[in-house]
Amino acid sequence: MQWITDEIYRRHQSVLRLRGARGRYHTEQDLKYHIEFLSGALAIRNPVFFTNYVCWLANVLETRGVPVPMLYESLELLEDFYGRRLDASLRPPLARYLEAGRLALSDGRQAREVSYANVHRPADLVSVDGLKESLMTGDATSAWSIVRACWEETGDYVAIATRLFQPALYDIGTAWQRNEITVAQEHLATAISQTLLTQLYLVAGSQAEPSGRKALFAGVEDNRHVLGVRMVSDAFALAGWSVEYLGADTPTEALLQHVDATTPEVLGVSASMVQQLPALQRLVEVVRAELGERRPIILVGGLSTNQFDDVWRWLGADLWSPDAAHAVKELG
Repeated sequence: MQWITDEIYRRHQSVLRLRGARGRYHTEQDLKYHIEFLSGALAIRNPVFFTNYVCWLANVLETRGVPVPMLYESLELLEDFYGRRLDASLRPPLARYLEAGRLALSDGRQAREVSYANVHRPADLVSVDGLKESLMTGDATSAWSIVRACWEETGDYVAIATRLFQPALYDIGTAWQRNEITVAQEHLATAISQTLLTQLYLVAGSQAEPSGRKALFAGVEDNRHVLGVRMVSDAFALAGWSVEYLGADTPTEALLQHVDATTPEVLGVSASMVQQLPALQRLVEVVRAELGERRPIILVGGLSTNQFDDVWRWLGADLWSPDAAHAVKELG
């Protein structure tokens, strides 16, 4: 990617020369992400994953003083670079997806927020904005007061996780995208949310008789954004299931071995970014091939599965859910 970085710096010396080595590093990292998202979209054969990424990145860069035309040019340079090196049969789909990304920029889509088809912001809990502000400012005490009040109103862990925390955290992600908060503030908000959800889970306690059913949950390889799948895991436990939660970035082979040894009824796996979807597809294929009729029901979720309705079918999963409430309802 050095050639493309050199060319971008040659064309935009007046904009980039003050950024120095750090600027070159970030430019090269952005190009790496271009390739990862482009590869994921090509694997799934749907350009929406790449165009959504391009629009998201355009917003991020513009709010940080980087002109959007530079992103447009980087997509042109990628096409030029790979056009000289790829086999002729591989060039047309690559060119189509890169052109879709450029069109998404040129038609003004970057001025709008990127939407995800299956992510909805509920209107019935007015405390979402209050929780968002408390999390962004790092005020854990205030955030817990809001959560406790919602608990006293609903007595429902799943409702609070999906209708309070989930939309608040989506809004915080958008605030970072707009350069309204730092990445450190976003990480702090996530860390506080993890702590508060654990506290809430302990307050909720056992809400159902043991069902005798077992479930296993994990983040697929490279997925480190697993607060959502943790909510799902907690929801199943509170519904009486025997649950194991393996956490983030679980290697495929280790996950397969654990499924084989523990024989859960349900395997729930999340992918937060499009470049993780091929790994999730491989996991599903391996579970089906290796375990056959002994395999569990495969449930998938995560933000990357919310971009259009049928991605879970492409993955080969049995079920998909956008949040903990839907997951428990599907398998309850």
